[in-house]
Amino acid sequence: MKKTPKSYGPENYQHPDKYGEWLGYRVISVDRKKFEVKVGLTLREDHLSPAGRVHGGVVSGFFDFTCGVAVFSTLKKNDFCSTVELKVNYFKPLDVGNQLVGHARVVFRGKRLCVIHAYLYRNKERPPVAMATATFNVVSKS
Repeated sequence: MKKTPKSYGPENYQHPDKYGEWLGYRVISVDRKKFEVKVGLTLREDHLSPAGRVHGGVVSGFFDFTCGVAVFSTLKKNDFCSTVELKVNYFKPLDVGNQLVGHARVVFRGKRLCVIHAYLYRNKERPPVAMATATFNVVSKS
């Protein structure tokens, strides 16, 4: 079982991420000075909806994790965060085998709230295939 690497997550995030293991996301980079991250995902057959296209829940789940890692870049070692709101705009359909990269950046960090913008890119192409805005609640345990 994988644990959240301490290189991008606070110490109190040590519970195995079973959902993340199934979904298959991986952290590519974290910039703690700019509060920006890149996260990758390769789309698989089990990510498909009954219509034979990548399920929107896969994309929104990927965005939730990507935005969460961006929030992690602002947290102290004993802080927690949780999603308050996630809004996703889907621009283009996705297929099995697509290589996705999510780019997320913190645009506001207050005492208790953190707002993130994220874009999803397919196979190193521009423009993005989806975008998201997320708000997270931050709880300091220090």
